[in-house]
Amino acid sequence: MSLEDFKFIYWMEYAHRMWGRALGFLFAGPFAYFIAKGYATRQLGLRLSALFALGGAQGLIGWWMVKSGLEEPTSEYVQPRVSPYRLATHLASAFAIYCGILWTALSVVMPDPPTGSMSWVNGAAKIRKLAIPVSAVVGITAISGAFVAGNDAGHAYNSFPKMGDTWIPEDVFSMEPFVRNFFENTSTVQLNHRILATATLLSVGGLWLGARKIDMHPAIKSLIGSTFGMAALQVTLGISTLLMYVPTSLGTAHQAGALTLLSLMILLTHTLRRPSPALLKSLATAVKST
Repeated sequence: MSLEDFKFIYWMEYAHRMWGRALGFLFAGPFAYFIAKGYATRQLGLRLSALFALGGAQGLIGWWMVKSGLEEPTSEYVQPRVSPYRLATHLASAFAIYCGILWTALSVVMPDPPTGSMSWVNGAAKIRKLAIPVSAVVGITAISGAFVAGNDAGHAYNSFPKMGDTWIPEDVFSMEPFVRNFFENTSTVQLNHRILATATLLSVGGLWLGARKIDMHPAIKSLIGSTFGMAALQVTLGISTLLMYVPTSLGTAHQAGALTLLSLMILLTHTLRRPSPALLKSLATAVKST
């Protein structure tokens, strides 16, 4: 590594730390003001307090992750690298905080989901049963990407759909104990991410196909269509990143795509939630009056 390369990494890391601290102050200031003025309900205050605490813990997780990259390499041929386990933990924590903030913000600006009739409410309930597990698949796929990055697995098999000359590399289960392969074996980590990405696209696609036959609010149908489009774009970005040997620009776009897709799934799940009893009562009354 040249001195200029080190400087670039140093300033990127420094900016990341300063940005994280700035976010803490940007959150704490308005939060304290709203609490002092009584603008936040008790439930909202507790939720925001938990998110602020998670933000503080995220800083500790970040240092714990970076510390793993400061350990002495086992040989001169081994490049210093942070632990993929700690990298995945840091990413999962960041996603959890982001999803919590997004869900909270949506709950404030949209206390009740879009309705219009009991038929639309019942249709949304059917899709909600599918949207929750699909959201889990999207989240797991995103976290698996951290293991791809942590093991530098994106540079292992830069071909698609095959991995080199085979569909499944011979060394996918070469590590002992067996479970290590899914987190430390470069071949297995990349294969795992490919399978999960395919499962994500098929799951979101199935959700879209199922929603077409169900009577529900048009806005929800449009959101599901947008989510399916984003899933297809994300898979395209992933394949392009792999085939082009992981350029920084495409790798960053792929990470942003994962967050965008996850955001759409959070928005969809929030929009599909069950209406409040008062809203359901008003809808039932409207049905009886007609």
